[in-house]
Amino acid sequence: MTVRFVVLLVVALLGVGVMVLVAGVSTAPVSLPRLRRFAARQELLVTEANGPLVVRALAVTRRWRALGLTTGVLLGLLWALRDDRLTLNFTAAFLGWFVGAVVAEWRLAGLVVESGRRTASLARRTVTAYLRRGAAVLLGLACLALVVLYVAVVTRAGSVGSGAPGLRGEATLWLAAAAAGLAAVTATLRRVASRPQPAVDGDLLAADDALRARSANVLAGSAVVAAGYPAASLLGLLGTTFERSSGAWAGTSVAALLLTVVVGWLVAVRPSPARRAVRPGPTRAPAVP
Repeated sequence: MTVRFVVLLVVALLGVGVMVLVAGVSTAPVSLPRLRRFAARQELLVTEANGPLVVRALAVTRRWRALGLTTGVLLGLLWALRDDRLTLNFTAAFLGWFVGAVVAEWRLAGLVVESGRRTASLARRTVTAYLRRGAAVLLGLACLALVVLYVAVVTRAGSVGSGAPGLRGEATLWLAAAAAGLAAVTATLRRVASRPQPAVDGDLLAADDALRARSANVLAGSAVVAAGYPAASLLGLLGTTFERSSGAWAGTSVAALLLTVVVGWLVAVRPSPARRAVRPGPTRAPAVP
């Protein structure tokens, strides 16, 4: 029995164990503390009328995020085995979670909000009604930073001579990957804002708005974190054009990645009530029995 076979067997058993664990977690009932956290962040009163909708939505997002995370971890392990290594790839894990989060928001559009026919409201709904201004500004700054770093790498590549084509090509690939991710987030944000809304008023409509606001801000926070990976890579490429300070650039690259993780997490978890007209009934104080 070769060492490689043993490693493959361990990975296979680990993969099966992780899949079983994720399946158990994703199918378990939504906990009361999680429901309360959602109500507090969205400033929503959870009632008998809108509670089932909120619970179903939370279950969908948890299921797809868990599936994406697990897939990313397993693919990262399989990729590491190509070099006879058994390592946990955090980049692959996050990218899997990110894809799962995006898919979950698309899936939420198919939730049945009420029995009977679903109709679109005549009121115009835009992303700005659900995305906090601060989150939008931070996402815009992350995109701007990527463009600035790309221009800096391309400019410096022209001054280093022989390695210029390779640096420019790699920088372009990272920018293209970031643009593709941003396009996916933008399309999903538009779907979050424009998907059909229940033709009812009161608690159900308030819950629907709260779910949209949560989706928008989680997507924005995830996009900020995702922008950190190409930004860190571009900083690393920029550092290769400076012979005497490569260590400092490597430290700056890691610091930038950690910063985007912290900022993106704060964007995703901060209170984000929808900025819509006040509807009949209380929707401010969270009160879950």
